Amino acid sequence: MQANDPGSPKLPDCTPFRFSTADLPKRDRLTIFREVIGRATLKLDLAPLADRPFQADLVAQALPGLVIVSGASANVRAARTRELLDDSDDLILKIFTSGIGVASQRGQEVTLRAGDALLMSAAETSVSATSSLSGFITLPLKLKAVASLVSSPEDALMRLLPGTDALRLLAGYVKELQDSTQLTTYELQRAVVTHVYDLAALAIGATLDGTALAGSRGLRAAQLAAIKADINTHLADPDLTLTAVAARQRLRPRSLQGLFADHSTSFSEFVLEARLTLAHRLLSDPRWDDRNISSIAFEAGFGDLSYFNRGFRRRYGARPSDIRAATRR
Repeated sequence: MQANDPGSPKLPDCTPFRFSTADLPKRDRLTIFREVIGRATLKLDLAPLADRPFQADLVAQALPGLVIVSGASANVRAARTRELLDDSDDLILKIFTSGIGVASQRGQEVTLRAGDALLMSAAETSVSATSSLSGFITLPLKLKAVASLVSSPEDALMRLLPGTDALRLLAGYVKELQDSTQLTTYELQRAVVTHVYDLAALAIGATLDGTALAGSRGLRAAQLAAIKADINTHLADPDLTLTAVAARQRLRPRSLQGLFADHSTSFSEFVLEARLTLAHRLLSDPRWDDRNISSIAFEAGFGDLSYFNRGFRRRYGARPSDIRAATRR
């Protein structure tokens, strides 16, 4: 069914909500942070950890059955008190992407560093804290959904999950989701939620069947997303090769090729399209008006101007100079 089909589920607005304490009036900063963001929205009692300035920059994204919260905080204590608990038996996967923090639950305290993760229970009181500026991702996960991939996930509660490829890919995948403008159908939104659960299960410790299923779904999707992000970061690099990207992503070159083949394309086709898209954007940007076309082609990663001109005309039905001229009118 199409998203606009009356029989389709209503498409959630998955536009990320961004919040920063720096945007709040200093006089009301603590009150808004505690009451509106903490208690009303996140169901947490938020407070400064010590008597000094605190900071929080958060991004929240609501998807079908999953609300992703990421960001960074400093000098913040977050407590899930008894009065803020609900009847949920959800799990909470907390991933640290930078800095250092601590989390306490069930009489245990765990220190997390960049790349680490911790599984906690949303049905029990807990405390988390960051003293210096630290980045994190918080994923509330349905126990039943996790249990379909992980045997007895409750056994993993408060057990430090050290950095693994699954955690690295999960963190990168979440970043791509929060930067994406392409989650335009309910089916696509449901698919990415499934991928998040797959990667979370692999990080926690999936069963053999769960590993096989997650590997064929979320793992491959996250690997491809990481590869594309890597390519887009290195477009201007003359050494942008399949072998180099595969090495950075800890994949065999043939495996990388297979990920693109799943979508009826190839590494070289994706790189060419990405470079042409970048060149078109730069040619259309008045801020690049003082740069000649060959300079822009080089900036987009093209070392051969004739090859660039042929590819650009084939892709856009116009010469680079035509796009530049249209911008100057």
